[in-house]
Order: sequence, then C-alpha cells, then structure tokens
Amino acid sequence: MNRFGGFRPRCLGEDAARERLAARSRMRVLVSGAIGAVLACIVVLAVEHLAGDDDRARIDTLEQENRRLGDELGVGRLALEMERATRAELERQLAEMNEALKKRQSELVFLKSQLAKHPPR
Repeated sequence: MNRFGGFRPRCLGEDAARERLAARSRMRVLVSGAIGAVLACIVVLAVEHLAGDDDRARIDTLEQENRRLGDELGVGRLALEMERATRAELERQLAEMNEALKKRQSELVFLKSQLAKHPPR
C-alpha cells in the first residue's frame, strides 16, 4: 500500500534499469538547466558591464560639456555685468547732459527775452 507517501518497493530487472535511466535523464536536465542559468547570468552581467563602460564614457563627455558651458556662462555673465554697468553710466551721463541742456535752454530764453527788451544799437 502506498498510504503514507514515499514508500515504494524496490524495483528489479528492467524496471530498475529504466528507473536509473530516468534518474540520469532528470539529473542531466537539472545540470543543463543550472549551467544554462549560470551562462545566462554571465551574459547579462557582461552586457551590463559593457553598457556601463558606454555610460561612463557618456557621463565623462557630458561632464566635460557641462564644464565648457559653465565657463561660457561665466563669460556671458561677465559681459552682461559690463553691459549693465556701461548702460548705467551712459544713462547717468545722459541725465547730466539733459540737465545741462535745460539749463542752457533757460539761459537762451533769458537772453532772448533780454534782447527783445533791449534791442542792439
């Protein structure tokens, strides 16, 4: 009776030979599967390693470009600061000239009024 599970009577003759062949086949399948899994892992790791090298090269390239763009940005900021300072100075000079012009125009108006009151002789 096979009531408690794994109890089997021992096989004799042809049955024993078949069972040994089946056990060997199962063992070969298990070993082949394990070897296949190990090879698949090796292939995946190799691909990731090679892709990692490409990523590192790309990262290095991007870091160099980032440094170059940072330098260009610094130059651009300096030029912008110089332009702002120049513009502020020119606006200050323009304001001074407008004040001087208003002063001269008021003097001109005064002189014209004086000439109108006292014509030249």
